[in-house]
Amino acid sequence: MSIQIVSESTENGAYRIGRSAIPVNRENDDNLFVPGPQFYLPAGDTLERISWAVSENLPVLLVGETGVGKTLAVRHLAHMTNNGFRRVNLNGMTTVDEFVGKLMINQQGTYWVNGILIEAMEAGDWLLIDEINACLPEIAFCLHSLLDDDRMIVLSEYDGRIVRPHPNFRLFASMNPHENRRYGGTKPLNEALLDRFPVTMQMEYLPFEVEVEVTMHQSGNTDQALVERMVRVANDVREAMKNEKIYSTFSTRRLTDWARMAAQFDPMEAAASTIFSKVNSFDAKVIEDIFDNHF
Repeated sequence: MSIQIVSESTENGAYRIGRSAIPVNRENDDNLFVPGPQFYLPAGDTLERISWAVSENLPVLLVGETGVGKTLAVRHLAHMTNNGFRRVNLNGMTTVDEFVGKLMINQQGTYWVNGILIEAMEAGDWLLIDEINACLPEIAFCLHSLLDDDRMIVLSEYDGRIVRPHPNFRLFASMNPHENRRYGGTKPLNEALLDRFPVTMQMEYLPFEVEVEVTMHQSGNTDQALVERMVRVANDVREAMKNEKIYSTFSTRRLTDWARMAAQFDPMEAAASTIFSKVNSFDAKVIEDIFDNHF
């Protein structure tokens, strides 16, 4: 099935894509967290559905392998609508103090310092919580309150103040699949937390033609025939991973690194530093066989 590039536009003060529209935040021009432009091709209806969730003020959970564009999609949408974008990685060691805030002390006494969640809520920025299925239980319970209908955080460790989000605040979360334990530290997302994300999307790798174009643009490698062979290698490696023949992924990010180096070096020589150096010896042998089918 062919997946088309969806047209997007900004007109009459609104960003439009497919059946979705979001007002452009014209009062946010001095916000340093508004991301700059980046190359992004909205293939399929993924960005359209994320945009709809944003317009309805609904939290969004993005699930997919590393490098499929989960972060890029939200960052692109923030750029197109002129909204601040912040990102926090919950690596299993991130504490509530870092996430929500904490009391500090100096010569004048104690004072409160907001964490990234409260900062984004009060500023009206968009917050992407990366690797949410690696978060500590106390952070998950904190998010329950924000994701419930009352949408608030109580600073019980400070003065009991209730923090409600700015109208422009939006919450996104992303996670890699926890199956096969390919991503260390991840686990199935708590059902109570999962149930609080009204929109949950499974993101896949880009279609062949789109990934070729993206890889060429991001890597600067203009040899289309070469990049097409590289994308075929990546797809075959992903298929081997899906069939549990190997446990290493082959992200578009990794593909771009390979193509960038292959613009200067022999493709196999470039792969030694960008592909094979990142996998174990067993997977390397399988991937080498796949390479031999294309190079």
